[in-house]
Amino acid sequence: MEVAPTPIEDEDYVTYFPKTPESYRSKTDMSSSTGSLGGMSNSGTWGSSSSSYSSSSSKGVVYWLTRTQKYSSYAFTSFLGIHATTASITPLILGVEAGDSALLLARTYYYQATPYIELLLIPGTLALHIGSGLALRAYRSYQQRQRYGGRPPKSVSYWRWRNFSGASLAGYASIPFVALHAALLRGVPLWVDGDSSQIGLEYLGHGFSLGKWGKWIGAGFYTAMVGLVSYHVVYGWAKYLKVNQRNRRITAGTAMAVAGAWLSGLFIVVARSGPVRGYLGRHYDNLYNVFFLRPLRAA
Repeated sequence: MEVAPTPIEDEDYVTYFPKTPESYRSKTDMSSSTGSLGGMSNSGTWGSSSSSYSSSSSKGVVYWLTRTQKYSSYAFTSFLGIHATTASITPLILGVEAGDSALLLARTYYYQATPYIELLLIPGTLALHIGSGLALRAYRSYQQRQRYGGRPPKSVSYWRWRNFSGASLAGYASIPFVALHAALLRGVPLWVDGDSSQIGLEYLGHGFSLGKWGKWIGAGFYTAMVGLVSYHVVYGWAKYLKVNQRNRRITAGTAMAVAGAWLSGLFIVVARSGPVRGYLGRHYDNLYNVFFLRPLRAA
């Protein structure tokens, strides 16, 4: 087993490198010297204030990057829960029209209520979450190079795919799917019409009827996106809540249940709603033509 010359001092990072007796001895010496400074004991006022000052000053780059990655996911998870409920669960129970109404209601009173709220809540929190995760990995890789004298073994590299957790891989793999989904339902209507607030589930259901392979391409795309996002979110929250790793069946079952409920409303109701006819249907065709960069005809 390859071990690092210096252990990683990070409360949020579970290291496989054992701490040396010298590190424990140095910490004991420092605490005893701090407690006896100025004639005060470890239980005295001076010792407690020094300890609190030391703990507050030790919050470095890893601490703040970890908190940024963690708390930015809270805001996006709240949006994701409301979005999945209005766009999938509500149509599954009450139908497409009720889902459209719920979706419009959520936009009006939640993340489009005031200017820039949507930008901060969705792309803003996503950028913070992804950026802080990459910065955290890069900083830890830099620390690793310092410990190994500039040449860490590939087996312990932070950029080796085998050393990424399953939740991290699912998160990075879901980025292009989420970006394409946002471009289709928000970017293209905003580019063509100057507004995307009226785009709803009928527009999404219309896309499943386009072309010969529209329903199969749509089914594969959204199955991959929902599966990856559900896995990443559920396993990420399991880490935040410190769920015992022995309960991996419960965590996996929860991820499958979330993905199954999300996809049920999408495939059973929305995808089977069929193409939209008339002027609105032709307008939807035009939006999809812009997205696919070529003309498509409804089935």
